[in-house]
Amino acid sequence: MLGFRYFELRQMKKTDRYAHENARPFDPQWIAGTPRLAEFLDRLCAGLTAARAKPHKADARPRFEAAVKALVLDLFRAHESDPALEVGIGTGRTAVQQVCKSRYGASFLSARTFVDGVKALEDAGFIMVSTPYWDDPAKKNSRVARYRATPSLLGRIEKAGVSLVDLRRHPSAEGIRLKDSKKRLVEYGDNAFAIAARDRLRAINDMLEGHWADLALTDEQLAAELKHIGRARDDEAAQSFDFAARTVYRVFNNNDWEQGGRFYGAWWISVPSHLRRHILIDGKRTVEVDYSGIHAAMLFALAGKDIPSDPYSRCVTNKGNDIERKLVKTTFNALLNADSVKGISEIKKYDETLTGRNWEDFKRFIVNSYPEFEDQFATGAGLRLQRMDSDLAETVMLQFANKGYACLPVHDSFLVHHEMQDVLEASMKAAFAHLFGKQGYVGFELGIGEALAPSENSIQQGVDKLLNPSGYEGRLQVFLDQKHNQ
Repeated sequence: MLGFRYFELRQMKKTDRYAHENARPFDPQWIAGTPRLAEFLDRLCAGLTAARAKPHKADARPRFEAAVKALVLDLFRAHESDPALEVGIGTGRTAVQQVCKSRYGASFLSARTFVDGVKALEDAGFIMVSTPYWDDPAKKNSRVARYRATPSLLGRIEKAGVSLVDLRRHPSAEGIRLKDSKKRLVEYGDNAFAIAARDRLRAINDMLEGHWADLALTDEQLAAELKHIGRARDDEAAQSFDFAARTVYRVFNNNDWEQGGRFYGAWWISVPSHLRRHILIDGKRTVEVDYSGIHAAMLFALAGKDIPSDPYSRCVTNKGNDIERKLVKTTFNALLNADSVKGISEIKKYDETLTGRNWEDFKRFIVNSYPEFEDQFATGAGLRLQRMDSDLAETVMLQFANKGYACLPVHDSFLVHHEMQDVLEASMKAAFAHLFGKQGYVGFELGIGEALAPSENSIQQGVDKLLNPSGYEGRLQVFLDQKHNQ
């Protein structure tokens, strides 16, 4: 992804060239969500404008300022999620022009003023090149320059009292994304489905932005987790601890509105699953409820058959073994998405000693165990089922949005305030029954809330912490103060 997600539009070889590097592409779709941040950015732009030897023309200045603000906000956001994170920013004029015209780009910017903005921030010592541009002679792995915010910029932001809580997603950011078979973004003309889906998405994102989700972990614990996960990301994932990323978008696949459609973009979707039990909503403990064997359950329902409480149980030889069940589930879903059974490579962490079968035999065992689904395996059915499960997710979230409650999506599961568990379960079951005419099963995992070691600090230090909270408590307090002052 070259600047403004250029790689998603142009790169043929890789879906996400940053997926296993401590870097990500530049994302210009951020704005100031509070007067405090807006005033800081205005002062910064005024200083940069005054320092120019030749002033911009009247019509160019707003775009120059928009570029400066987008750069500052995204580099600040990157630093807050991981101080070592680099941001790839392409400044080739042709590339920037192409993306500015894209549905997925940033029409509020222009190529010339964007390049001017990068240079002005560099000259002022506010941003720096952390990894230089490199042109691959073979034209396969060229790399745009990567940037970080400098201590000078970060110091000014801190002095202004600005927090990542002050950031908001740009209202013009495209939330309905269509990709081709090579996972490249596809330009499309608006149609009735996309327009309606965008309107529903806006309601969902309004709900999400009206609440603050965070992890009940100290900054030291977050740093340890960041080191542990190695900064690797899945395709479409935000950084694991990018707490500013709290809205979602939908991705449809294979140039087909009937394939995919799942929700991505929010930080809790990409956070390691073992940390989700630490998620708080508005400072309160959460519960995660998921559909049991969602795609298998859908296939049972579509075949007109009753849905077992655990659709994968017939292939689990060691009853109650969660590790083996996960292998069955992962392989089952891989078989649905594949073009051929034989062509599926061995899944990660496959354990032959646990299943008692080699990989080829295990694949065939699963296919043979579901004769009613024989015509679904190796057909790419998984993406069509994803369209259905994403519609379920949309229905559930809209119900919560209409009631004024928070509901965080994680594909086929949801996180809500722990006292809303019964409401969520009822909503999920009703949505499934409405779509498929059958009763689906759900399971839950209760969050553990705060996970802090006993404090050895003095009483006075405890009082100071209450008056001046930091970490996740500090972020929540800033958010609540903002809501109170609206």
